[in-house]
Amino acid sequence: MAALKVGLMGLGRGGQRVAEVLLHSSWCELVAVGSSKPERIDLFTSRYPGIAAYNDFRLLIVSSTLDALFVAAPPYLRSKYLALAAERGVPVWMLPPPARRFQEALEVLRPFESAGCPIVVSRSWGIEPGLQWDALGLDRIGRFFFGRANVMMCRDEDLDWRGDLQRAGGGVLLDRAYPIVDCLVQGMGMPSTVYARTSGGLRAGDRSSYDTEDTAGLVCQFAHGGLAVLSACWTAGPAQESLDLHGADGAVHIDAREVVVGDRTGQTEVSRQSRPENVFRPQIEDFLNELASSPRRMRSTLRQHLPTLALIEAAYLSARTGQPESLATIFDIHDVSLPSA
Repeated sequence: MAALKVGLMGLGRGGQRVAEVLLHSSWCELVAVGSSKPERIDLFTSRYPGIAAYNDFRLLIVSSTLDALFVAAPPYLRSKYLALAAERGVPVWMLPPPARRFQEALEVLRPFESAGCPIVVSRSWGIEPGLQWDALGLDRIGRFFFGRANVMMCRDEDLDWRGDLQRAGGGVLLDRAYPIVDCLVQGMGMPSTVYARTSGGLRAGDRSSYDTEDTAGLVCQFAHGGLAVLSACWTAGPAQESLDLHGADGAVHIDAREVVVGDRTGQTEVSRQSRPENVFRPQIEDFLNELASSPRRMRSTLRQHLPTLALIEAAYLSARTGQPESLATIFDIHDVSLPSA
C-alpha cells in the first residue's frame, strides 16, 4: 500500500516534535508544511528542501492532495482552517488543547461529523503501550478514589499569544495542564463538580503584559465519591508533570518518563513502564494505522475530549464565581448529551 500523503500546520516546538515522527514514519510521506512565521519556514526548508512549504495555511490544505492533516498551530489560528479541511474531507490529528472554549470545540467538530471525517486530538492515556490498562494491571486496582496532579514549570520567555486571553483562551490550566487534566478524566471519569482558584501577575520583571493566569488550583468531586486535586503553575520550578491515581488495591504514578504501579501503601512496586522520549510517536502511528484500516475505529476523537473541555470551562467559571460549578451544566447550556459513564 502506498504511503499516506500528509501535511503539517505549525512549526513551533510541538510542530517540530510531530514533524520528527512524520519524517521517519513508514506509514506516511510528509509532503507539505505551513507556518505563519517565515523564519521557521526558512529553517525547515533548508533542512528538507523536497517538502513544499507555505506561509498560508489555506494554500497548504488546497494546494496539496492530502490523506491527513496534522495540526500544531495554536488554537486561535485553527478554526477556519479546520473547517476547510472538513469541507475537503481531510482527516485531522491535532495537538491539545483542541479549542479555547467548549463552544468553539463544537463548532470545529460538527462539520467533521457531518462529513463522516475523523478529527483526533493528541492523548497519551490509552494510546501508548505503557499506559494500556492490561499492560499496567489496573483492573486489579479497582476504581480510583483519589487523584493528585501537578504541573510546574518556570517560563522565563515572553508569553506572546499565550499571555493574551482573547487569543489563548486561558493560561497555564488550558495551555500546559490540558494533557494532565485529560489523563485525570480518563482515569477517574468526568467529575460532577469542580472548584477552582486562579491567579496571575506573578511573573518576575516587566518583560511583557499579559492577562492569562499563572497559577491554578482545582478540586474535583466525583459522583462515585472520588476526589481529585490539581495544581498548575508556570512561574515556579523545578519542571514537573505528574499524576497519581489511588485505588482500593493499588496506585499508579504517571510522569513524563515512566508509569509505576504499586500497592496502596506506595511501598511495594508492582510494575514499571518507560514512556517514549517522543510521546507523540505511538499516537501518530496509531492514527495513521487506523486511517489505513477499514473500518476505522479512531480513538481520542474530539468528541471524546468534550468532558475534559467541560471540566476546564467549569473550572474557569468557578474561578470567576467563587463557587463549585457543575460540568453537566456546560453540556446543558450547549444542548449536548452527557457522555455515557
